[in-house]
Amino acid sequence: MNVKTTISLPDHVLHYAERLVEEGRYTSLDSVVAAGIEDMMRNHESKTDDPLTGMADELRRRMALPRDQWVAWDGDAMIERITRKSAEDRGR
Repeated sequence: MNVKTTISLPDHVLHYAERLVEEGRYTSLDSVVAAGIEDMMRNHESKTDDPLTGMADELRRRMALPRDQWVAWDGDAMIERITRKSAEDRGR
């Protein structure tokens, strides 16, 4: 169900939305606004303050990288580098 409403937009936002319609990327100003709000809803829902969810998202992002961009795990040497970097960062 669609509900009619009135909104006010800054000139530069309105001109951009009108250009998107003129270019045929959207059928109307209504669809531009609706698409923008739906995008914000998706982005907001996908973000969470849960650190485990954030970590899982980051792991999935990194797993999607090509193999040649992965950082090799070399056990103790990796732990030493992380410890050294952490100490350097705290010293700044």
